[in-house]
Amino acid sequence: MSEIPQDPFAEIMGDIEKKFGEALFQQRAIAAALTAEATGLVYTRAVSSGVPHELAQAMAAEYWDAETSQLVGVQEPEADEE
Repeated sequence: MSEIPQDPFAEIMGDIEKKFGEALFQQRAIAAALTAEATGLVYTRAVSSGVPHELAQAMAAEYWDAETSQLVGVQEPEADEE
C-alpha cells in the first residue's frame, strides 16, 4: 500500500517545530546546569566567608528559587490587597 503524500508545507513546519523544540530543550538544560552550579557557589562562598550553614543554605535556596522561576517563566501570583 502506498502512503498518501503529506502536505509539503506541513512537513517543513513540522521539521522546524521539532528543531526549535530540541534547541529549547538544550537551552533549558544548559540554563538549569549553570543555575545549579551558581547555587552551589553561593552556598560555598557564603560558608567560606563565615556565614552560618543554615543562613548560607537559605541564601542558596533563595537564589535557586529566583533563578528557576525565571527559567520557566513562572511568576508569583500577586496577593489581593484588601
